[in-house]
Amino acid sequence: MSGLRPHGRTTSPDGRAWEIYAYRARVTPERGRFHSFRRLFAPRAREWTIEASSWAPYPITKRWTTARELRGQVLASVEGQLARGEEPMPRNARQLL
Repeated sequence: MSGLRPHGRTTSPDGRAWEIYAYRARVTPERGRFHSFRRLFAPRAREWTIEASSWAPYPITKRWTTARELRGQVLASVEGQLARGEEPMPRNARQLL
């Protein structure tokens, strides 16, 4: 995530610190590799990726995609659900595995 600053930070009730990022990206599979992906930043990408990351005591990353118009709602929803200790499941977003 070099060069990107988090759009939000929160701490869950169990003490885990979370950083929430939002960026436009297009993910395409590389030729000849099944599980390897190359991320190309596309200035005209229609979907935004929302990513919540925590590193201690072990790393966890969760990702969703949403439309440009709904980005703020999804960011607020993820931040609020993490702060309450809930498993984030924002409306108007599709979870990436």
